[in-house]
Amino acid sequence: MSNFDNVGKLMYLPLEKIDSEIDFTESEFILEAAVESVIKANGRNWIPLIVQEIDNGYQLISNPFVYAVMLRANLGKVWAIVIDPDPKNIDQAKILSREITPKINLSIASRSSIQAGLKFLQDGGDLKGVDPLKAINRIEEADRTTWKDFTPITKLSCGITKAKIAPLDKIFYLEPIAPVVIPEPPKKVSIKKATRDEIFERLNYLHIYKIGGFNKIDSDQTTNTILNAYKAKWTSLNPLLELDCGIDTDKLKEVKKLFTK
Repeated sequence: MSNFDNVGKLMYLPLEKIDSEIDFTESEFILEAAVESVIKANGRNWIPLIVQEIDNGYQLISNPFVYAVMLRANLGKVWAIVIDPDPKNIDQAKILSREITPKINLSIASRSSIQAGLKFLQDGGDLKGVDPLKAINRIEEADRTTWKDFTPITKLSCGITKAKIAPLDKIFYLEPIAPVVIPEPPKKVSIKKATRDEIFERLNYLHIYKIGGFNKIDSDQTTNTILNAYKAKWTSLNPLLELDCGIDTDKLKEVKKLFTK
């Protein structure tokens, strides 16, 4: 956190007190036209600089184009917003000013985020020849939580080969999440005698910890279906397969660990 008092303020600062280490280039035409527009606006920059406080003044964080224009215009003061120099704040400022391209954590990215990212790369001429739908489906289905680089994508048969993974670094990054510690499961109960709470507790356990694909099942709806089924003549748990409640053969194996007939 900043040790200074002006965080969040819009301030009219002496330009000479603002230091910049941001590399910036622009055509003479654009700079001169921008200078003229500032002069016509009585020397006021309606888009402020983004700065952070330092011991002897301020340091430019974002909007280097505006800074270059104000220097060219030989103006004594400029409007600037002072921000807390937390790296997340600095990244946000640069993203919003389009100075850097935002990145998505592919380790936990949703389908829509993956889709948007791949479309951005394809629109820019990268990933030519890649079927976007196939790539989205394969990447979404993969367990990306422990990936350390993008190499596993080349093994998904999704069209993104070793020669094509380099562009992914433009908009994706990987930040593996810590493995979830799964607690001991609830004790087994008879599915015939179980209360609604007991059924829901066990199905929700499977759902929360994404066991056996139960994360894709609505625990409430499945609980109601099982609770309302006529179970008096059940001699096993196999009739669950006929309830149209999302439980298939593979999921039934997990159910048998938590329920008896």
